[in-house]
Amino acid sequence: MLIRPYVANDFAAVTALWDATGISIHYNDPTKDIPRMLATHNCQLYVGVLEDRVMASIMVGHEGHRGWLYKLAVLPEFQGKGYGRDLVRQAERWLVARGMPKVNLMIRDTNVKVREFYQRLGYTVAERTVMERWLKPDVIDMSPAEFDVITTYLEMTERPTRPTVPCPPGQYAVLRLERPSVHFYRYLYNLVGERWMWSDRRKLSDDALDAEINAEGVEIYVLYAGGEPAGYVELDHRPKPDIRIAYFGLAPSYIGRGLGRYLLNWAIDQAWTYGPERLLVNTWSFDHPRAFANYQRAGFRPYQQTRGKILDPRLEGMVPADVQPRLAPPAGAS
Repeated sequence: MLIRPYVANDFAAVTALWDATGISIHYNDPTKDIPRMLATHNCQLYVGVLEDRVMASIMVGHEGHRGWLYKLAVLPEFQGKGYGRDLVRQAERWLVARGMPKVNLMIRDTNVKVREFYQRLGYTVAERTVMERWLKPDVIDMSPAEFDVITTYLEMTERPTRPTVPCPPGQYAVLRLERPSVHFYRYLYNLVGERWMWSDRRKLSDDALDAEINAEGVEIYVLYAGGEPAGYVELDHRPKPDIRIAYFGLAPSYIGRGLGRYLLNWAIDQAWTYGPERLLVNTWSFDHPRAFANYQRAGFRPYQQTRGKILDPRLEGMVPADVQPRLAPPAGAS
């Protein structure tokens, strides 16, 4: 049996495996469970494969203190051949490599066969009380985890008559991504936006993100500094006859060097070569404290402002837990 990490093409075979072995439960939806697993580095789903057939699985994870085993399943015709043992040992190796000193699992009292299987592998029944609470959205108060946010929408209705903003001294170049890969785009998006709580595109699957960034009318330009990505700007032509600056920003280490003003004005000049009716951009509460003023200085004027609430993206795992949001509203917000 080949043991390898789960890949997207395994989904149908894995769910069929779980159904065939009776471990599927109505309140555990694999269309949600598996993406959640894939979104974290603290969990891994392994599959066992024989002659290109997925016939076994195990999920292993940890919360930083101890490991847990889930979803151990072997198709009935392959049981009793040591494949389950091999999967458990692989999961244990995964935990040891991450420094976990202990592994736990839970078995229903009625599942005597599985309890005996784990006992043969050296697991013991611990004297513990397991307690549970169903985390239903209508029961758990999420309001303390919500942020009040203000989004300010700005427009430019005429091409600026100012002189071209020169590039600061240094080895800088702005190049278009002709066919951006999802991997590189995620790197750019996180590099530039993590500090400002950007999370919308972290929530997209690879296929959905690929469709978005390679859509007709989307142009992505990267600012390079000495060959290293220092920021990027994304122009979206789809709100015709307008053009929208969908994303704009610098990598943290390049803020404060005058590059933001240069890249913004470069993007404005580039957008106006297409002759839009308006050039649009928006900023929200988490953005750099000078973002609103910088847009105004570049020639944008606010035309709309909205208030709303968002769930803290750090709780969703969309932004690292140690990122501290800037909660002050943008300059000019009422």
